[in-house]
Amino acid sequence: MANFSFLDVRSLPVKEAETVILPIPYEATVTYGGGTREGPEAILAASRQVELWDEEYNWDPSQAIKLATALPVFPEASGPQAMLDKIRRLVQPWISQGKFIAALGGEHTITTALVQAAQTRYPDLTTVALDAHADLRDTYDGSKLSHACVLRRIYELGRPLTLLGTRAYSKEEADLIWVVPRFKMFKAKELHAPEGWQTALDHLKAIPGPVYLSIDLDALDPSIMPGVGTPEPGGLTYYQALTIIETLAKRGPIIGLDLVELAPIPGNRVSEFTAARLLYKALGYIYHSRMK
Repeated sequence: MANFSFLDVRSLPVKEAETVILPIPYEATVTYGGGTREGPEAILAASRQVELWDEEYNWDPSQAIKLATALPVFPEASGPQAMLDKIRRLVQPWISQGKFIAALGGEHTITTALVQAAQTRYPDLTTVALDAHADLRDTYDGSKLSHACVLRRIYELGRPLTLLGTRAYSKEEADLIWVVPRFKMFKAKELHAPEGWQTALDHLKAIPGPVYLSIDLDALDPSIMPGVGTPEPGGLTYYQALTIIETLAKRGPIIGLDLVELAPIPGNRVSEFTAARLLYKALGYIYHSRMK
């Protein structure tokens, strides 16, 4: 993996940084298209072309954020649990020091370890996920640590979970969705109707306390985000995704995030560039809100 720094800005040593960009090129349980292990490097490379001036708030977030791009967390050959343990051991000290972790996947499975680590500092955490799929299966292909089970594992940590942009799930997941407490889902089709969109935003504004944000890039419509492992038609627009992030940031602290499931398409850079810009916009919203 090439040694790119996010946005091509000078990377501080991690101990001096407020925000740590953490590449995690992990791919072990993908079930359709492969290539998510190439996602972090592609996002970092594309970020070098992102304009640093934010046209919306008229400022340069890169000048306000003490930013480090950490070395990649490479996969553990002994399996998913060992990989999650490795991630958790690495990020736990950083989170305890109050650093903001922005992880780049890799497959969605990594989110379990990141949320587990975040909960040790923020026990009142709510997870908000953007995802085309419910990811609430108990097991998939014989594994409880498949990317298709990640939000089930997070839900089992005992804190509220909100899911937006969903448009594909199994009967097993449907049976669970309508009966479990602490869970709210806004399907993609609902978000394309004005009334449903406003209901979702009102729900996000009312979430109390710290939020961990997980963005599976297949939540976006494949017309603007084709390079994902499991594309689904009918997804979110770029500006819908930005509005969700901005709404969460204005409401209260987003204390960590991940951007997962990018599978770059050779010769087509739109997906990784969109992902890089989405991450930069997210950091801008988060830090702009902190400065108020």
